[in-house]
Amino acid sequence: MSDSTGVVSSIYRSGRVYDLLYPGSSAGTAFWLELAQACGDPVLELMSGTGFIAIPLARAGHDVTGVELAEPMLLEAARKSEAAGVDITWVRGDVRAFDLNRRFRLILLPSNSICHLLTREDLEACLAAVARHLHPEGRFALNVFVPSMALLMRPPEEEQDFGGYTDPASGEHVSMTHRSWYDAATQIKHHRLFRRVGDVPNQPDGTLTMRIYFPQELDALLWYNGFEIEHKFGEDGRPFDARSGMQYYVLGLRGARRG
Repeated sequence: MSDSTGVVSSIYRSGRVYDLLYPGSSAGTAFWLELAQACGDPVLELMSGTGFIAIPLARAGHDVTGVELAEPMLLEAARKSEAAGVDITWVRGDVRAFDLNRRFRLILLPSNSICHLLTREDLEACLAAVARHLHPEGRFALNVFVPSMALLMRPPEEEQDFGGYTDPASGEHVSMTHRSWYDAATQIKHHRLFRRVGDVPNQPDGTLTMRIYFPQELDALLWYNGFEIEHKFGEDGRPFDARSGMQYYVLGLRGARRG
């Protein structure tokens, strides 16, 4: 994954490091596997990263294509899918402007990836590309966290934990922290990342920008870009409400006749 400027942030420079930093779990793929079973093939994943979702889908027998802009992530995804013995079509591309000359029964934009679409224009370009590639009876699904005002308003001088991992080459522990600030005018949260290896002092490790999408805002953006919300869930398939920490959408093309 990378942001819509095309600049790969520090955490996306190595697919293997990304997987160490975000190991994930089998529970994280269950929603997408169930959805793919219900919708059928082919399946397209946008901002597919290192294949955390695409590879289990292919293992389950689905015809999967992944679109990813960050080359290090794409290379690791290809390595992992080959090691897993599954056939996935990996495409290096920008989710705002891709043409696969194919329609899909299910298109996914998972794992908060929508936050890399920093402007309304970026989001609308992506949604237009989705609409061009979605089968009339297909579904588009995405998920993104519910913004926390307490987290957004933390002071920019406050250093916060970002995660850590053990470097497989050196065996040393790598700690990552960040300082962040929120621009309420653009709804973009800016992170300045730091990396510490062993006892060495923190070193700057690049930046990360994320567009914050509030629930009612995102409902409206999806609707006015041609999508109908069929289902909206919180965690574990529960109905979305004020207690939800995540927004899960299942959408169809507005006005399409679906079975």
